[in-house]
Amino acid sequence: MICQFQRTIKRPISIEGIGLHTGKKVKLKLYPAKKNEGINFIRKNTLIPAKIDYAHSFDYSTSLMKDGVVVKTVEHLMAAFYFTGIDNVFVEIDEEELPILDGSSKEFVEAIKKAGIETLNEEKFYAVIERPVQVINGDKFIKAKPSSITKFSYQADYNNTIIGKKVFTYVPNDKKSYEGIFTARTYCFLEEVEYLRSVGLAKGGSLKNAVVFHNDNVLNEEGLRFEDEPVRHKVLDLVGDLYLLGYPLVGEVFSFKGGHRLNAEFVKTLLKENAFLIKPSSEVIKTINENYRNAGIKI
Repeated sequence: MICQFQRTIKRPISIEGIGLHTGKKVKLKLYPAKKNEGINFIRKNTLIPAKIDYAHSFDYSTSLMKDGVVVKTVEHLMAAFYFTGIDNVFVEIDEEELPILDGSSKEFVEAIKKAGIETLNEEKFYAVIERPVQVINGDKFIKAKPSSITKFSYQADYNNTIIGKKVFTYVPNDKKSYEGIFTARTYCFLEEVEYLRSVGLAKGGSLKNAVVFHNDNVLNEEGLRFEDEPVRHKVLDLVGDLYLLGYPLVGEVFSFKGGHRLNAEFVKTLLKENAFLIKPSSEVIKTINENYRNAGIKI
């Protein structure tokens, strides 16, 4: 989301649901925050900044931890904050895992829009990629390069006729790609379910909050929301995980078969290699919008 000023929510938001992996009922409350306070989770009287420094676990989701207090599966809400341009908010949670809801960011985005978005009297800051950077793990990789048009792309590589080797690219502020990403649901294969539950995961998973594949079939009665929904969801996860950098990225990012662990490694590499500069919106937004228009992207 390309914005000039920082944002928060106008009113508190309450959301209830179950955790995908814990299966526990959870209550989530979002509260407005002041400028430059950032995104922070609150659990057991512990404030956990939504920053990569506190990233803790990456097995089928992204978790944060501070002083032994854990908050799990933050990526869909983090993506919703990115999609709506939220920079500052407090997220209070009464259990260890955020609610999975329908498996996408849809209900988070809708709740934020319903509560209203407050524009704050402070410039927004962006992390502008200055030089190419990449991380590689076996046959998986994520690479990024400077670009005046921000793009987040994901390419899958499944031996499955539905997902296959599809690619999806999300361009912030491009209406078409935006509308086709935040509603994309998480997914798994039926043969994975038994394993996940044997290691204490997916206890709250069902056809109501995930797309389930068996061989080349979709088990959900309603089918897919998009023919490439799984790949779109991978981009959603990528966006949510990258927002743990603390700033929205300006640049082009391409992920091949990446997941939460590689996403986190990529963010850490950006920091380690000083591959970006933090710039206020006044230095970047005019150029960004001009390049979007020149490229024929509707904003």
